[in-house]
Amino acid sequence: MAEFPVVKGYTLRATAVNSCGRPESGAANRIVTEGFVSVNLQPVYKEAQELEQTNAAGKVCVNERTPAERKWWTVEAQFCNVNTELLTLFTGWERVVDWNNAPVGLRDRPDTITDYGTALELWTGGSTADDCPIPTLDDVFSATTSGRQWGYFLFGGKEFTLQGIEIGEQVSTFTISGITMPMPQWGKGPYNVAALDALGTPGRLITPTGKKEHVTLFRTPIKPPDPTGGARALDITGTGKFTGTTYYYGGPASAPAAVSAPSQDLVTYTVAVTGTPTSGTFTLVYTDLAGNSYTTAGIQYNAASTAVDAALEALPNLGAASVTVTGTAPTWTVAIPKGGTLAKGTTNFVGGTTPNVTVTKV
Repeated sequence: MAEFPVVKGYTLRATAVNSCGRPESGAANRIVTEGFVSVNLQPVYKEAQELEQTNAAGKVCVNERTPAERKWWTVEAQFCNVNTELLTLFTGWERVVDWNNAPVGLRDRPDTITDYGTALELWTGGSTADDCPIPTLDDVFSATTSGRQWGYFLFGGKEFTLQGIEIGEQVSTFTISGITMPMPQWGKGPYNVAALDALGTPGRLITPTGKKEHVTLFRTPIKPPDPTGGARALDITGTGKFTGTTYYYGGPASAPAAVSAPSQDLVTYTVAVTGTPTSGTFTLVYTDLAGNSYTTAGIQYNAASTAVDAALEALPNLGAASVTVTGTAPTWTVAIPKGGTLAKGTTNFVGGTTPNVTVTKV
C-alpha cells in the first residue's frame, strides 16, 4: 500500500556529502539527533510558459504550453538546542574546541559553501491498518522488526545558512535554510534503511538514487538510528566497511553493490588461542544489542582469518557487511557492530600446555 500518514518527526540523520551526493569519510561527518522542531520542504518551480505565434492576419498559428518544471526544494530546519557540531556540518563553519580538543562552539564565515552538501534522512510516525498483516507462515517468528512502521525521507541539501538568532526570555531556537540537490552518487547509501524481505532484514536502498530526483520517501519497518549525542566518524572504505567484496557501487566483473551496509560503529576484539594446541576447535558467542546470543560452529585452532570471519557471518544476527576478521593464527582481530559483545564459547583442543581461548575487547 503506497499511502501512509506522516505524524511527528522522530529522528534526523545528517551526513556530509560532496556536490554529487557521494558520502564523505571524515572524523565528524555524521550525526543523529532528535533535537529538531520542524523540517519544511517547499518546491520551487520554473513557471509554465505559453508559447504563441500569430500569422500575418493576426490569427494564432502556433499555441503551445511548456509545463511547470521543478528546479529544487527550499529546506528550512528549526532546532531546539544549540548543537554546534550539527550546525558546522550544515554550514561548513569553523569548529571551536576546548583545552581537550572537544568541540564546544563555532565561528561563522562570510561565504556559503557550494562544493559540499549534507544528506538528510528523516523518520516520521503514523500507523495504518496494513502495518500488521495476518501471518500465513510460521517464518514470521524469524522477523527482525517490531512490527512498527516509519515514514522515511531522504534528500540532499546545499548552500545552508543560519538564520537570525533571538536571545530573550523565551526559548531560543536555531533555524538553517538551504536548497535541495540531486544525489546520483549517494547510490544505495551507506546505511541500512529498507527491508530486504518479508522478515524485515535491514538493508540499503533497493534502488539507488539518480540524477534527477531530489526527494525520496517511503514506508519502512527498519527503526530509526539512535541519537549519537554528537558528531561521529563516517568511514566508507576503511577496515570492516565497503572493502573486499563489500562494494558500495559495484566491483570488477560486474560484481553487484552490497545489499547490506556495514556498521559505522564497530567495536574490536582480540581472539587468541593460548597453550599451543596441536589440533582441535573452539567456538565464539556473539550477543547483539537486543540480547540475542548465538554460537558459531567449531573453528579450527589454526584457522585462517577468512574461516573465522565465515563462522561469525553465518550467525543469524551478523552478516557479511557487519563483521571483519584480520590477523593469523593464533591471534585474530575481530570487529563487530558497536553494542554487541563477543565471548569465548567452548573449546575442544588436543596437545599443548593448558590450551585455551581468550577474547579481549580492545
